[in-house]
Amino acid sequence: MAEFRISSDDEQVDLRKLAAALTESQGWARDEVSIWDTRRGEVIINVDDTLLRPPETDPLHRPRHTPADVHRACEHLRREEPSLRGVDFVFLRKETARFFSAGWTVADVLHALAHRPDHVVWPTGPEHHGDAWLRHRLTAWRTPDGDIRPSHSQEAAQLRVVSRAGLPMELGLPEEVELSERPVASPEVARSAADDARRLMRQNSRTTTNSLAHQDRTSENIHRPER
Repeated sequence: MAEFRISSDDEQVDLRKLAAALTESQGWARDEVSIWDTRRGEVIINVDDTLLRPPETDPLHRPRHTPADVHRACEHLRREEPSLRGVDFVFLRKETARFFSAGWTVADVLHALAHRPDHVVWPTGPEHHGDAWLRHRLTAWRTPDGDIRPSHSQEAAQLRVVSRAGLPMELGLPEEVELSERPVASPEVARSAADDARRLMRQNSRTTTNSLAHQDRTSENIHRPER
């Protein structure tokens, strides 16, 4: 609960009307706040914390770019994933910052902590926690050169692009079988085709370690107003 006090030495000022105008200017409904006249030339406005800190819009799937965004994302990660509660918060923020700079979302990081890039589920249990556990699982989502791999949501979006691009139905399927009788391509073949399309799309806009370092330096100078 937050408390605001309005006072004035001018007796002609209607403090209650001023307080009501203030609440309306913030978009707060009159029944959501309390306005008290102390009868001592002062009006008190009580506002619930939920009004001062409205919930984020789709916190799991919105991109995070600024340091403040990454900080809030890490707080959300610790609430969603119990295994992260034993990870040092500064370490968590440092390890995930590059992934968020590459366009990952909170949902993508949670997916990476539960699945390998080949969609195999990571083992779970009380022994799987801590700083080394976090680094090991996120490292699996880097290339040998240290670049960030496409996240789960990015890969899904790229597969939709491949589908809309109208690639040949027979891509990666046996040549000797009639098209109408050919089986559905295996996930491995589909992934290979998506990788080929991804490489073409990213030739001129690769998310490399150098470009992410540039984004990190740039984000430090971006200050967005709080909503």
